Amino acid sequence: MANILIVDDDRSTQRVLADALSKLGFTVTVERDGEWAVKTFEKKGFDAVLLDLLLPGLNGYEVARQLRESVRGRKTPIIMISGVYKNAIHQREAVHKHGAFAFLEKPIDLKHLEATLKDALGDRFPAPEPVKPPQPPPPPLEEDDVTGEFMADDQQREEVQAVEQQARQVKAAPSAQTASGDFSRKPFAEVLAEIYRWRATGALRIWRQKVKKIVYFRDGTPQLVKSNLLVECLGRVLVREKMISEAECEESLKRMKSTKRMQGTVLIEMGCISPHNLQHGLLTQMQEKLYDAFRWDTGEYQFTPRVSPPPEPLTLGMTCAQLIHEGVRRAYDAKRLARVLKGIDGLYVHPSDEPLYALQDAGLGEEEKELLQMADGHKTVATLRALELLPALETDRLIYAMKCAQMIELRDSPSEGRPRVSFAEIAAASRADSLPPPLPQTASLPPPLPPPLPKSVAPAAAPSLLELPWKDAGLAQPVAAALAPPPPPPASPPRGEEPVVARPAGSLLPELSEVVSLKNLSNEESVSRERLAAKVSAMRRLDYFEILGVKQTATREDIKRSYFTLAREFHPDRHFQSASGELRQLAQEIYDLISIAHDTLTDPMERQRYVAELAQGVKREQNEDVGRILAAEGKFQRGEELMRQRQYAQASQSFTEAIALYAEEGEFHAWLGWSLFQADPSRAEDALRSIEQAISLNPRLDKSYLFLGYIHKANGRPDKAEKQFEKAIQTNPDCTEALRELRLLGRARK
Repeated sequence: MANILIVDDDRSTQRVLADALSKLGFTVTVERDGEWAVKTFEKKGFDAVLLDLLLPGLNGYEVARQLRESVRGRKTPIIMISGVYKNAIHQREAVHKHGAFAFLEKPIDLKHLEATLKDALGDRFPAPEPVKPPQPPPPPLEEDDVTGEFMADDQQREEVQAVEQQARQVKAAPSAQTASGDFSRKPFAEVLAEIYRWRATGALRIWRQKVKKIVYFRDGTPQLVKSNLLVECLGRVLVREKMISEAECEESLKRMKSTKRMQGTVLIEMGCISPHNLQHGLLTQMQEKLYDAFRWDTGEYQFTPRVSPPPEPLTLGMTCAQLIHEGVRRAYDAKRLARVLKGIDGLYVHPSDEPLYALQDAGLGEEEKELLQMADGHKTVATLRALELLPALETDRLIYAMKCAQMIELRDSPSEGRPRVSFAEIAAASRADSLPPPLPQTASLPPPLPPPLPKSVAPAAAPSLLELPWKDAGLAQPVAAALAPPPPPPASPPRGEEPVVARPAGSLLPELSEVVSLKNLSNEESVSRERLAAKVSAMRRLDYFEILGVKQTATREDIKRSYFTLAREFHPDRHFQSASGELRQLAQEIYDLISIAHDTLTDPMERQRYVAELAQGVKREQNEDVGRILAAEGKFQRGEELMRQRQYAQASQSFTEAIALYAEEGEFHAWLGWSLFQADPSRAEDALRSIEQAISLNPRLDKSYLFLGYIHKANGRPDKAEKQFEKAIQTNPDCTEALRELRLLGRARK
């Protein structure tokens, strides 16, 4: 059977290509990281490589160069793909300069891909499977196929026990504030949307016969899913997603059972999976636990508010609208849709009047976005279906999902007057088109004999930019500066001269002298906190017209357009993945400011009152919380500088002062714990408590798990250390320090 390697960091593209090539008879392996793709190619034999040009780490051209340097890679056809570099010049360079067999544009025409692979592989292209005679019925399922008992690891068994225990606790202590019901009356998709509408934090317990699941929410968005089904195990997901083979799965299970280690760690050590693919597999595993509930026509639910999600390194990573859209797409066939959409053909589809709902990120494709833009309040469900922008079944799925997500409403009557521009259309128009990044440069490759170049398609003309209202409205300098993109990061010091943050070599752990480098200190979250705080600080000094970037003579339509653009940028969905308390608070404050400005200026009476106040010289006061956040950030940065200088006791004091000003930021607590341990190893317990507090506030900060791992390792607990290093990788697959420590621990076991 022919083997093909797909290298693309877009998971939807991976899935489409993997499914199509599997149906053609290929054995498929997928990778999203260029460096790991090279390792996978060296480890396994491949007949062809399908290679995207834009990849994290190594770009596609550099991957091709490294593949060509190996004996096996010189003869392996590489088909380059790209949705950005796709003009005739790029196509010619891919083939003649970089040694590609062919170049295909995204979105990929699967028939064209099949023909290209036939040209590239010749006799090695998989032959169609002969028609098989009727087969006898399959043997009875083995026990593990039903229970998942053999494939489960210790972590999943602990999850099962926790779900059973928590389910009993919730059931034994009902609250007057809980909401409950059954799925025969309210489908799971509508339950999710209702909790999003409440913007609630809490736990949703769902059960059907012996199956129990708990979905944890934060601010209305599902964060985690835990289940008592062992059959929903990681190994099955990784095999199904083409990340590992059945044989690799079996071998990892044997090693997992004999060493009592996590399957992910074992697979990385075996070289079977990259950290990025492990993270994706774990996310897919969690998401499928949630999608399973969309298939339930029966079952019960109970939502208990004010239950904080447990600190886990990974969350679902999708907005509520994305989960509803994908869950409906997977779980609803024509029969189920006919039941839930009965009698709606003559209803008119209106866009939601509430930006919080209408501007949700639902993860729609281009055709779906186009169909949603057609929902202007003047077209019925039957009319939208007749447009045939999507097949009828997909149209019904989209309408039902968007209705559940509250992005559209179904009404008996059409909108009054002319069709108005929908939120979806304004959001699409306000999306600034960016130029493709510069073409990566690598050394030239000696090209093989090139095949005929595929027909080039001229790049589509870029749509015109929607001119943002504040560009011509004399926007005040503070907001203009605050809304500007961040300055480029300072140049990295030359290799070999990079300062490090650790105890001197020969002290606690000699190998720690080179693990936490300067580049890891001022991370992206710290920069984002400072930028958002500056935006809030600037906006709070402005009047409502300046906040929206319009003149006092602006029309109601001008105000709405400016508001829609800003609301889209600072919508809670844009920041839901941030586990940082500061970031979420600051983004919400900006969203609230622009919403209040919009509501005031679009109401004639309120606008008149507000303009009169401005004429009397009414000034807005600086928000105290923003001042504290900015001061706390300054203390934290001072602590970072002291860590660079290895003044650990003084750094601890600065981090303590930052926490006194703003105690909700997990990163402050993490670095406080690490500085305490660096200053005095005998304070390990204090350090652990501080870092565990950091994890409870921000479970997605890889440094917290890394620091815990170091401390456990120093205290002679490699078993505990290994679990923390794996969590660091789950949170950040590019955490090279954690990977290094796992390798060292693996060697020590041998």
